[in-house]
Amino acid sequence: MTATPGAHTVMDLAKQTALIDHVRRRGGASSQVAVTLEQFFDGNDCEWCIAPNRPEDMPLETVHRVLADLRDHPEVHDVRVELDVLEFAEFPDDEWPFASGAAVITTLAPAEVDVLTAAADTQPSGGPAAGAEWLVDAPAVPDGHHYVGVWWD
Repeated sequence: MTATPGAHTVMDLAKQTALIDHVRRRGGASSQVAVTLEQFFDGNDCEWCIAPNRPEDMPLETVHRVLADLRDHPEVHDVRVELDVLEFAEFPDDEWPFASGAAVITTLAPAEVDVLTAAADTQPSGGPAAGAEWLVDAPAVPDGHHYVGVWWD
């Protein structure tokens, strides 16, 4: 079942385990790994897993919706969640891998991305850059596109 942005979900432990196993196989114990919006948000109800300093009245679903809408923008090629290095050897049932940002592959300028992500209380975007070489499974950057880093503090 794919979560719809804006629909409340309950932690799906099978999806949590599948995500963590995938990230570990990709080197997530020592490197940042990029995952799709579906991998990150489907089955995830951990409010503090991304944008932990956002306003208390802004639910996780808002962040999901903003990133999904951004990915659907005609000048955006892809949006991936940038996971931090895995923080636990064994994840508790109420924890999801933490992400402090998202990789946006686009033709838009960082300031334009900021406007499109303002509803998720993002910080000013980083970039543009030719790519995100430090990021395992970083999205491909087609000709004419660049990386913009969206992040939260």
